[in-house]
Amino acid sequence: MCLVFRPEITILSMTPPAPPMEPLPLSPKYQFVEKRLSLKPNFTSSAPSSRPSPRMIELYKTQAKQRRAYLKVVLMSLSRNYMFVYNNMAPEVYCPELVRVGTTNDGGKWICSPFRIPIGCTIFSLGLFNEVTFEMELQYILNNRCKIFAYDSNEQATATLDVLKTIRTKAMKATIGSETDSSRQYYTIEDLMDMENVNNIEIFKIDIEGSEFAVVPAFLKKHKPAQILIEIHGTPAEMVTLLNDISRQGYWLYSHEINGAWHNLCEFSFIHEDAFERYGVTPMAKYLDIV
Repeated sequence: MCLVFRPEITILSMTPPAPPMEPLPLSPKYQFVEKRLSLKPNFTSSAPSSRPSPRMIELYKTQAKQRRAYLKVVLMSLSRNYMFVYNNMAPEVYCPELVRVGTTNDGGKWICSPFRIPIGCTIFSLGLFNEVTFEMELQYILNNRCKIFAYDSNEQATATLDVLKTIRTKAMKATIGSETDSSRQYYTIEDLMDMENVNNIEIFKIDIEGSEFAVVPAFLKKHKPAQILIEIHGTPAEMVTLLNDISRQGYWLYSHEINGAWHNLCEFSFIHEDAFERYGVTPMAKYLDIV
């Protein structure tokens, strides 16, 4: 079926019903990650950063206007279909060392040039659910040279906490919100930073089950982590609104990954323009700054 883009015509919802979830097999994520780290891969080699060709950049630039137009349709709620969001996602910058860290299944994250993360940096990880292969492999790459602060609204298993202790990660039960109420273990991100005397965050990983809409835009008005790895949960319009908010704070998209089970979930990875040189990134064409 071919769809003709006509912004003046209301596009009816075509969202299919969600398929029934099949039972998932026993996850092999931990044993695979632990096995490959036990082999002690060497990530210390270096090479000159690659760059996109001028013609590649030019093509991305010529397409940006159409991407923005489709996303405006979504933002105006003319479509309830994720097709207009996901089909128009493309990197806004070129990352020469785009890699997946952690499990190759749900829980791993696409990150730009983790080998260039500065020594002694701070990493915030919001949302764990006993899945810490990202933190494990990232700290292996970094040789445990950064400090991770990890938070989840639920207590983590003893085995998970034992792993985190070995990789310079401080874990705490905390529900992330727009206001702090320590009696209920609700905290703002800024208050958590203050508690740990943290001024700057280098890598900001967020998976807080829908609370991102309430906390991320306000946080980014005051703080600018170098990279944001965020899972967004919401309708097409909600998703595009948050992408626009992030973009307008100086962030450029370099990766996205649709959740294969639930299409209202998608992982997005951003880098701030002030960190382009540090991570060897080349800007191509920005389009998520829609309004």
